[in-house]
Amino acid sequence: MKLGDELRQLLVLTLKDPQAAARRLLAEGVPSQAIWLGLLLVSVMTLILLRLSLLAVGEGQALNGVGLAFRHPVVGTIIQAGSIMIIAAAMTFVGRVFGGKGQFMGALLLIVWMEFVLTAFAGIQLLALLALPILGMILSLLSIPLFIWLMVSFAAALHGFKNLLLVLLGMIGAFVALALGLAIVLATLGIDPNLLIQV
Repeated sequence: MKLGDELRQLLVLTLKDPQAAARRLLAEGVPSQAIWLGLLLVSVMTLILLRLSLLAVGEGQALNGVGLAFRHPVVGTIIQAGSIMIIAAAMTFVGRVFGGKGQFMGALLLIVWMEFVLTAFAGIQLLALLALPILGMILSLLSIPLFIWLMVSFAAALHGFKNLLLVLLGMIGAFVALALGLAIVLATLGIDPNLLIQV
């Protein structure tokens, strides 16, 4: 079977049954080098899609600090890759705190795949926005529950959890704690987040 066919089948399975797709990925025994390469590729894909989106809506559109940082090819790639690794690390740590057995590289593999799926979805959303704005807006609203659904399902599959509601609550708690911790660290160091994008 060709690689394209396998990716298409895995993509369909991810949307239909994300836990089954996650278990299939974890069972493939993907080499760590391939996972790191995938991390780089999805990070670059995200930046390319952002640039295309800016061209579509106009460079003059107002961007927040994160958006401005992503416009820089090197800084944007580092931020995107770093964000994926932080999410994977948080998924691993929090899951193991609650008795899970997942490993970091497995979590990284799943988050990289999730980013690929979300980037593909965002590409479709951009095309829909250009062709039929109302459809693009609907897809934009759907992207949020899709992200949450994939995150919860992947975390459950990684650690062998059965109760998705508890996984969702744990995920929300972890993100809140992470955001507060980052804010405290930046405040303690006296770092203005806006300075990080002036490169």
